[in-house]
Order: sequence, then C-alpha cells, then structure tokens
Amino acid sequence: MINISNSTSKNNPSWLLEAPADPDQPTRPSGSAGTREAASSRPAADAAGGHALSAVTVVGRLLLSWLAALPGRLGDWLFAANDTEAYWNDWQITKTRGGLGRSYRDPRFDLLAECPKCHGAGGPAKLPCPPCLGTGRITLGEG
Repeated sequence: MINISNSTSKNNPSWLLEAPADPDQPTRPSGSAGTREAASSRPAADAAGGHALSAVTVVGRLLLSWLAALPGRLGDWLFAANDTEAYWNDWQITKTRGGLGRSYRDPRFDLLAECPKCHGAGGPAKLPCPPCLGTGRITLGEG
C-alpha cells in the first residue's frame, strides 16, 4: 500500500516546515528528523545574520579604505609647505612611496639640450664654444 498523505508525520519533507528561502540563498537539502528543528530555525537566523554580516562587511570596508588612505593624507600634511612652493614655481610634483614621499621637478629642464657643436664639452677654457658659451648645453626654442 502506498501512503500518499503521510498522516503519521514520518519522513515529512522539511521544506513544508521551513519558511520560504530567500531568492539569493540556495535551498538546503532536507535532512533527518533531528535536523528538521534546527533547519526550521535557520532561515530566520540566517536572514538576521545576513543583514548583520553585510553591515559588518560595509563597516569593515570603510575602515580598510580609511586606513589605506591614511599614508596619503599624512604625506599631504607633511609636505603641504613644499607642495605649495612647488606649485608657485610651476614644478611637477610626483607622490612616491604610497604618498609618504615627494619628487619635485622643474619642467624647464625639458628645454635644455646638448650643444650640437661641442657635443656637451663646452670647448677649451680659453675659447668657449660660441653657441653654448662654454656650458655645453643650449636652450631649445631660442632663436
């Protein structure tokens, strides 16, 4: 004989005893009778724990991003005066070592080139090279 109604409540499927699963949560396979009671209390605990876990994750990510930006903010504070002076002089500012170091460069150095006549030697001391006046370099863009 096949018992369709299962009125004796043996081998009842656990999905009838549980609350509906969240759409993002995978469904759990039904277990034995001892795990049914624990399984029936899990969805409510998982739902509450899932929201608490996401809040903890958000707070953790905020804390980590704040800590990751800390060296950059410290470097900005330490080099504020130097950065301001470099800005006034139109220098290039490069942050190094994760924001804890600075490199400053005057872009006017891009206009200097080796003298094509003396090849950077500047000529003898008594007769300096006329185009570079003995310095061994010329300024590009001068006509």
